[in-house]
Amino acid sequence: MSRRYWFILLILLTSCTQEIHTDAALPVVTSVVATETPILPTPIPASPTPVFFPSQALASGPINIIAIGDDLTRGDGDDLGRGYPGRLLELVSQIRPGSTVINFAQSGWTSDDVIHGDGDFSGQLERAVGETQSAISQKRASVALVWIGGNDLWELYSGEEPVAPADEDNDAERFARNMDAILFALRDAGAEVIVAKLDDQSLRPARTRSETYPSITADELQRMSAQARRYNAIVERKAAAYNALIVDFYGMDLFTDQDTLSDDGMHPNPAGYELIAQAWYKALIPILP
Repeated sequence: MSRRYWFILLILLTSCTQEIHTDAALPVVTSVVATETPILPTPIPASPTPVFFPSQALASGPINIIAIGDDLTRGDGDDLGRGYPGRLLELVSQIRPGSTVINFAQSGWTSDDVIHGDGDFSGQLERAVGETQSAISQKRASVALVWIGGNDLWELYSGEEPVAPADEDNDAERFARNMDAILFALRDAGAEVIVAKLDDQSLRPARTRSETYPSITADELQRMSAQARRYNAIVERKAAAYNALIVDFYGMDLFTDQDTLSDDGMHPNPAGYELIAQAWYKALIPILP
């Protein structure tokens, strides 16, 4: 199957409206608002034929940073409303003045949602590809940051029915297909990509877990921990396959330390997002000559 034909399967039928927000202390950051037209469901594409994507240093001048993901990229828990993308932009702008960040993340989204959208929101992937192509056409370097999978795990284990080993196998295969689709599309569009390995959410001291996920048992939390490691192994394989960089959040103290967590015990606070931004920056440095 040709790359062009595969990618056509990935494109959705609707587009999204963007709203520009400015802050006197920060460069422009864009966020996403709902579309008026419902999104039609789209099947997950088959894994593309392997293609070698060479990783290279970003061209000189301002860079276009695109962030896709869920709560953690959206910035939930940050009462300053900046999350890690705004903080990362400040770091990057010190050596690449004029750089911009576009944050397409949506709270509660899974890797399925990133591709297909959810409700009145179109998929983040389509918009990220469009932004990448626009940047490339203007001869601006583009880097995409991908952090997704946490809500996939919660959805797997939060149902009323017990989760069998076969369900976990099928879930891992689904997540792997989604990572194929996401990384291939972004790399094919011309973006350099950094993808995140997940932390172990079962260790977060979440105070609201019993309210949000009342049916999750202690045994299921242990199995979620094992499935998170499985997801991270998939991230490593796919990053290697598409020559993407990795930022590793597995085992980081910020997700278990109350000093870096918000009051809900699930999402980082401003201090936590500072550490997250620094981690992304360190992963980005090798391609920022």
